[in-house]
Amino acid sequence: MNIEKLKPWNWFKHEAAGNGGGQPVPVSRAQAESLPTSGAGSLMSLHREMDRWFEDAFKSLAMPSFPSRLESAGEAGSKLPGFYRPQIDVSGDNNCYEISIDVPGMAESNLSLEVKDDLLIIKGEKEERSEDKDKHYYRVERSYGSFQRTLSLPDDANADEIKANLDKGVLRLEIPRRAIAEQEVKRISIAS
Repeated sequence: MNIEKLKPWNWFKHEAAGNGGGQPVPVSRAQAESLPTSGAGSLMSLHREMDRWFEDAFKSLAMPSFPSRLESAGEAGSKLPGFYRPQIDVSGDNNCYEISIDVPGMAESNLSLEVKDDLLIIKGEKEERSEDKDKHYYRVERSYGSFQRTLSLPDDANADEIKANLDKGVLRLEIPRRAIAEQEVKRISIAS
């Protein structure tokens, strides 16, 4: 078994330049849901829960909701008009990486995939359609707009053989892994 293949890779390092967070660690979906929170994380969880309570109270009174002041810039930006940010899952095994992106309502013509150097750039646009101009909307929760996700490819990703498939609103990318030549170890003699 090659231990290098177990190293975590920061796929999102170009998107979250100022995230201040630690390096991502590969975990299964079940493990991620059961991870304990402690310290500042549990305090933030309490704040988010309180925000949800107030949000539910406002909804029950048919009042407009307000964005939480504790939300990160990325989360707050996702609620702005014209901003759409699809969710991404990154997984892999010894043979390939798989990326799944939620893009409901998008056709192949709305999506663009590019590889530039070690970056995988995924772009798309989801257009708002208005069927009836006389209709008054009281609440709009569907997101529209354009997006761009930039993923940093690991050294063992074979960018020349990426396969993409769009099925039922999910874009799946399969990125084969290639063997990387081991670096030569140079021994240094110690003089006494």
